[in-house]
Amino acid sequence: MYNFKPWILASRPKTLFASISPVLIGLSISFYIFNDIEIIVGFVTLITAIMLQIGSNLANDAYDFLKGADNSIDRTGPPRMAQQGVLKVNLIINVMYTIFILCVIMGYYLALIGGWPIVIIGLASIFFAIIYTASRFALAYNGLGDLFVLLFFGLIPTAGSIYLQAQALNNIDLFFKNYFLILISSISIGAINTAILVINNLRDYSSDKKNSKNTLVVFFGTKFACYEYAFLLFINLVSVITIFIITKNFWCVPFVFLNTIISYNLINNIFNFENFDLNKLLEKTAKYAFLNALFFCFSVYLESL
Repeated sequence: MYNFKPWILASRPKTLFASISPVLIGLSISFYIFNDIEIIVGFVTLITAIMLQIGSNLANDAYDFLKGADNSIDRTGPPRMAQQGVLKVNLIINVMYTIFILCVIMGYYLALIGGWPIVIIGLASIFFAIIYTASRFALAYNGLGDLFVLLFFGLIPTAGSIYLQAQALNNIDLFFKNYFLILISSISIGAINTAILVINNLRDYSSDKKNSKNTLVVFFGTKFACYEYAFLLFINLVSVITIFIITKNFWCVPFVFLNTIISYNLINNIFNFENFDLNKLLEKTAKYAFLNALFFCFSVYLESL
């Protein structure tokens, strides 16, 4: 019987919250704006986002190994399949391209609804997912990883999900009338997902520096990473408060309260990172991103009752 466990590990299931959360928030905001959502469109959007991240994770597994950033001596994070020799690099890359082809097929359906903007978003997502670690211009190796995550795990999937719903429901005018709410909600989840990357880069600081993977942490140091992480969670909290003010949704009040408590705890952990397991903190932050998405869903649903 074929062993699928290495492929599951290579897909990094614990990180998939980062692609699920923006779409869930986008669907929640869509329901608030349009008072309805197209379930099939939302489902295909969600599956496509998940597959895009799995493809990106496979690319990261393969190309980080080829560049020497992942090795058995310096590795501090979870095991990588190429680095351990469990899966052949060429096989990982072939599966990565297969997944991206499937994304194109599903993207075709979404493009029929959303038009050329969705085509551009889809192709850009695949292109940047590959060059995030591939080629000598790799974003992750030139200090651009944080910007990539903010855009492609925040602004683009959240706003894109809402745009697709607007087109499917023939309410594109309402999309543009609510542009500020859409922008703030996109920044909110994008900030948390970027914070996940900050922990990843802080954990890998020593090996990245040794292997010329020039993340912002390598450029500016570990203390900078702590303050960047705290700033990103603060941005999320301010965004949530702003959303409460715009929507006048009473159910956002406990949302703000819980955000404050969780953010304080996470920030306290990262400033004591030398005595804390950063892999656990990364997992906690990813779950926090998903929890934010659930908060959005429940608050919008309860307000609609």
